Amino acid sequence: MSTDTKNQPPVTATPSMQNPFVGFDPMTAWAQGQAQMQQMMADAFGRMASFATEYASMESQFVAKAQDAMKNFAQLSADALANGAQFSTQARKVGLENAKKLSNLA
Repeated sequence: MSTDTKNQPPVTATPSMQNPFVGFDPMTAWAQGQAQMQQMMADAFGRMASFATEYASMESQFVAKAQDAMKNFAQLSADALANGAQFSTQARKVGLENAKKLSNLA
């Protein structure tokens, strides 16, 4: 009997059944996930606080500008009323003078 390797079937290695979760520790993964979530919420709160501070600053600027605009509007309204009264007085004065001139001509 000869041991001819040509006629022998090839030797196949049996697949090893290793556990794919050997390196996975659920408690460590949970702790890491909780730490990441806590950091994410802390960052979000920080951004929200800075937004609120910036919004309050913009709001106070808006109120100051609105108050200045109202003061300007009040001053312009008062000036317009004063000018209207002055023009009305001058118009009555000119009207009376013209009436006197016309009555002297007639």
